Amino acid sequence: MSEELVLDDVSVHYGDVRAVDGACGRARPGEITAVTGHSGAGKTSLLWAVGGLLEAGQGSGDISLGGRVLADETSAREAGAVLIPQGSALAGVLTAREAVAIPLVSAGLAGQEATTRADAALASVGLEEHGGHLAEELSGGQQQRVAVARGLAVSSLRLDEGSLVLLADEPTSELDHDTRGRVVALLEGIARRGGIVLLATHDPDVAEVAQARWHLEDGVLTG
Repeated sequence: MSEELVLDDVSVHYGDVRAVDGACGRARPGEITAVTGHSGAGKTSLLWAVGGLLEAGQGSGDISLGGRVLADETSAREAGAVLIPQGSALAGVLTAREAVAIPLVSAGLAGQEATTRADAALASVGLEEHGGHLAEELSGGQQQRVAVARGLAVSSLRLDEGSLVLLADEPTSELDHDTRGRVVALLEGIARRGGIVLLATHDPDVAEVAQARWHLEDGVLTG
């Protein structure tokens, strides 16, 4: 099981704009922590800081998982950080199946096992019949579901290896009510397996499933 994720005086700035200002918090394994706040409050910046995705000089403070410092993208990935980005960030020339399978192959799975896991992940979000479709052929909501499937597949692999911090950035923003409920249930399943889930959302109904909450107000973290 993952150990606690700890943020100590974490700030994110883009030039003169401070998106996150001295955030301190703890997120526990086995729990979903909702990261709430209005658009532009700093939710995405905070998740990117945890994932080590900021450019040099944009962040300060300390982020650690079980005492291991997450200083950059490499150390965050090695510690088990996985990002489901806002939107989809899919390559239009890849099929849905390829978009999910390629990160699994990069993580060390053989091609057939990666394909099997990719198909299972797509089925879990209701896209079992769309694996062969190019991303550019899918609707916005379907593309978001592919991105969720990709994140869940990689997350499951990381949990098999013992550690996970899943950073889910508005993963339900383009989904209908039924699909939103399905995705939330899948995130709850990741938490039950011992993962740490940071769920950035502006949807109060989605935030209600969380066991803990961090609220951002113009970059200042409370809760």
